[in-house]
Amino acid sequence: MVNKRGVTKRAFLPSAEKKLQWTSKYGSVSINFNFVGSPSGGMNEAGLVIEESWPGPCRYPEPDSRPAIDEIQWLQYQFDNCATVDEVLAADSTLRISGFFGQSHYLVCDAGGKVAAIEWIDGKMVAHVLTKDDVQVLANDNYVWSQAELKKHIGFGGKTPIGNSPSSLDRFCRAARMVKQFDANGSSMAVDYGFEILADVSQKSTAFSWIYDIANRTIYYKTAKSRQIKKVPLSRFNFTGKGPMLMAEILTTKSGDITDSFEPYTLEKNRDFVMRVVRSWRENHFAMHITDADVELMIRYPETQDMNNQP
Repeated sequence: MVNKRGVTKRAFLPSAEKKLQWTSKYGSVSINFNFVGSPSGGMNEAGLVIEESWPGPCRYPEPDSRPAIDEIQWLQYQFDNCATVDEVLAADSTLRISGFFGQSHYLVCDAGGKVAAIEWIDGKMVAHVLTKDDVQVLANDNYVWSQAELKKHIGFGGKTPIGNSPSSLDRFCRAARMVKQFDANGSSMAVDYGFEILADVSQKSTAFSWIYDIANRTIYYKTAKSRQIKKVPLSRFNFTGKGPMLMAEILTTKSGDITDSFEPYTLEKNRDFVMRVVRSWRENHFAMHITDADVELMIRYPETQDMNNQP
């Protein structure tokens, strides 16, 4: 999705009594696996990148005076409002994250090179701000567990060889080793090497692999069924004006720059997208608490945004 500046939005979360409201300050390109307006990753025009994955034990805050937003749309709020990791961390005082689809933790990076792994443990945000001397990697276990596991292995203070299993901890360690071994020599090499890391830690269920080139504001990706690299430069989009939201099918078989594949959003396209997603969830017994009424809210969520409030 191409998300524009100056759009007034209200959090999707059906159960919230007090929903977060905001107006987007930054444009972004987001990757959406649930419905339009609910991304699992992306980058905004300021160079803020966020990706989410499922962690180990996680407990979000109990209801309090802060307005609420669900754990996936939390990303869109940050893309819309924040340019830096520090701004993302500061936002926790003004909003309350609430689980709806499941549980998530996040790796966040900004154009200044600041990186943080963000998790919620015992109802509170825990942010690991990671310097270049730290391990700037995140998998599906919480960061403290993953880092403790890494220290057992050769090259990181321990004596045990790093394993080749598909477990989250082994994948974290292999990715950390490859990041440590990288000899930076230009942006294009970094992109290719990034895909090598992702290939090494991929599982049978891995459907997509993403690389964010923050310096050049460009997203690269591959899919399991189309291994040619696709490229989405943010510079190709106009994030201002009253034009429509733009959307593109992730599963395109095109290669290279795919910005010409983006088309105006329509309710019918979002309905088709959401129904495919929900059908897959139910076939795999995932998110079974989501009702048909929730699904209809997901389909119609973009209609709640004020598209005419764009400078």
